[in-house]
Amino acid sequence: MSLNCGIAQDLLPLYVEGLCSEESRTALEQHLQECEACRVWYQRMTAEPVEAAPSPPAEEAAHRFRRGMRRVRRRWALSLLAVLVAIPLILMTVAQVRGDGLCFTNLIPVAKCYRFLSLLQDGSYEEAYDLLDTEQIWENLTVYDSERLDKLEDYQAVTIDGAVWMFAPDALLEYFDEVPEVLEGEEALDFWEAVYQHSQTGGNLFLIPAEAYETLEEQGRLNTLADTETWDEEVSYSSSIVVEDSQGNAYYIGSADSLYATSDEEELDSNYYLNYDYDCVPELIWESLKEKLEDEQAEFEAQAEPYLDMGYDAWHTASREHFASSMEQWTEEYGGITQFRFSNAYAGSNEDGSWWQLEFDLWFEGESSSGGGITLFSDGGLTFGGGSTSTQGGKADLFLEAFSAALYVEAVSEALHYEAGEADAAGD
Repeated sequence: MSLNCGIAQDLLPLYVEGLCSEESRTALEQHLQECEACRVWYQRMTAEPVEAAPSPPAEEAAHRFRRGMRRVRRRWALSLLAVLVAIPLILMTVAQVRGDGLCFTNLIPVAKCYRFLSLLQDGSYEEAYDLLDTEQIWENLTVYDSERLDKLEDYQAVTIDGAVWMFAPDALLEYFDEVPEVLEGEEALDFWEAVYQHSQTGGNLFLIPAEAYETLEEQGRLNTLADTETWDEEVSYSSSIVVEDSQGNAYYIGSADSLYATSDEEELDSNYYLNYDYDCVPELIWESLKEKLEDEQAEFEAQAEPYLDMGYDAWHTASREHFASSMEQWTEEYGGITQFRFSNAYAGSNEDGSWWQLEFDLWFEGESSSGGGITLFSDGGLTFGGGSTSTQGGKADLFLEAFSAALYVEAVSEALHYEAGEADAAGD
């Protein structure tokens, strides 16, 4: 059997391994005798491998040393990387437990704030506006917070020494196992002593009849926090603020938190005492509080009416343009933000869910240090929450005023003007 070179070279691996048939082996051997090229190919396949010369001992030792050092450097680098990663993780874990500072659950809100402030810094005011929770702003402008008024509606009446007093439901449970309908004489005096002492330790705001207060004081039954070693002896914690109802009845007002905040030498607005909620309050003042809050609600609803008439979409469009133009005008006059820095974050929660208060320091053109910062709230979107300034009238102070005005002030007239312009354009 005659073979060509291609078939012969295909058979060589089988021939070398002794797997050829007798006929193929005989034919291949005859071909190898006649073909020098295939004979060379066969010799290469059957040649013994040449072993590398052994390395000298010194060279081998050096090679092992270099290989060991590479392992050491790699392990050291990995250890350093682990430490660098662990330090911020530990700090963020501590912040997570404390509920303040940069931590795991506020990374996204902080990132949103950085994006928002970056857009303000770049002058992209409309894009920055789009990051704000405008639905929350709309709600603040159109929905009255009736919590205080609703709470007053739930007060319960108790007659004390012939006068009707109104009590918050939860406050009554602090003093009585079973709420009485009438308290008189010594029983009433004991009750007023309990109210006073409880307000001293719990910080509750209270009103107490002047006659009962002065009687208890004469009998030495009004022990104040100033009598304990834990408070500054130079501060007087006895109540010195007196208010009157519409019939001239006098009451002392105060609590552990506010007794030293206002002195009897300060001139108080005639409605000063109506700015607060009380656990217990005489019926006449309760009625004044209720009337004041109802007037506030009516005023709010009158201010909200133009917003509601135009609707959310028209307001949003006009408010966005108003915000951008107002901030551009302020920047042209005072200079824009040149730098900002994360300051702190605080966790909070209420019946509606959890949120973060995020604070950032701000720098403006011509300033080498921060004169104040901005506060933003985040429960998904961003809400402006004011800020802090170190100098009244400084750029940070002026910026916060301008920012607030850009969001709220004259937004109704701007929106109405926008609606009128749209109507004119449609008519043309």
